[in-house]
Amino acid sequence: MTREEKIERLRNLPKAYILYSLFTRIPFIECEQTMFYDQAYMFEKKEDAEEAAKRFFDGGDPVGITELNVLPMPEPTGDNVVPMKRLMRNQVREHLTKFPLMGLNAVFFKPAEDAGESLPLDEILPPEVKESIEKEKKDLTGVQLTGIYFAQYLRRQQKDPAIVRERFEEFYANLARVKLLLPVIPEEGHKDDPALDLRRCMLPIYTSQPGGPNGQAPENAGAEGQKPPTSALGLFTNMDELVVHSRNRIQDVRVVQADVLDLPKYLPENVEYVVIDPLSMSLTLKVEDVVKIVREIRGIS
Repeated sequence: MTREEKIERLRNLPKAYILYSLFTRIPFIECEQTMFYDQAYMFEKKEDAEEAAKRFFDGGDPVGITELNVLPMPEPTGDNVVPMKRLMRNQVREHLTKFPLMGLNAVFFKPAEDAGESLPLDEILPPEVKESIEKEKKDLTGVQLTGIYFAQYLRRQQKDPAIVRERFEEFYANLARVKLLLPVIPEEGHKDDPALDLRRCMLPIYTSQPGGPNGQAPENAGAEGQKPPTSALGLFTNMDELVVHSRNRIQDVRVVQADVLDLPKYLPENVEYVVIDPLSMSLTLKVEDVVKIVREIRGIS
């Protein structure tokens, strides 16, 4: 099967199996070692996906598989709804479209009857998709990509300290360049104010369970005897997760861009931590440490 045939097969698959990280609950990603693609993994056959997942799992990366299908869209309800043909959503295509927003540039795809191959997303996705992604908050993809790598590796049982340090530095280098997404609910009557006073807004505060937000220990809380966080502010690198977080009150939410250096100005005193993408990578970091490191990277005394 030629490369072009694999691309065409992948574009039109009604069902596939994708490797998911059991740590982040989003697609498992890895840097391919020939072209250095940042890639996810898709398979046409479940058995091939299971074999690949076991290989990664045995190597220290807890990985599972998720089945992607063509599913019916929810039907609209109400007295004034016009009957129409049932719409379907292809989960394979949905994932392919989201990969660039994660900072990925390739997908490893193995068809049922041939060897797997790393396929660049530039060759898979139509040009108009790439153009629309360019208009998104593209700077955040670097934070998300390096954050996922950092989160995946940091939670392995067997870790090389040199690799931990390298991924730590890559993540913070990207974090220092951008402002993250912060969903807030303004006080009544102030939703349309040009500038919000974040001290008077409802913030996405995650109350911790034993060990940290969502039951996970702070990733940089290595000092012996350090107490787990009491609560953490949720910050986001992508709109999809932010919308899921805010879905119950999305009509009330305003999204602002948050510079981590400004956190001490509006965070309540009991909030000592931030948790980045709490529903997926869930990187929990102490505000004091984040501010210090970002100031050093930016050269602010």
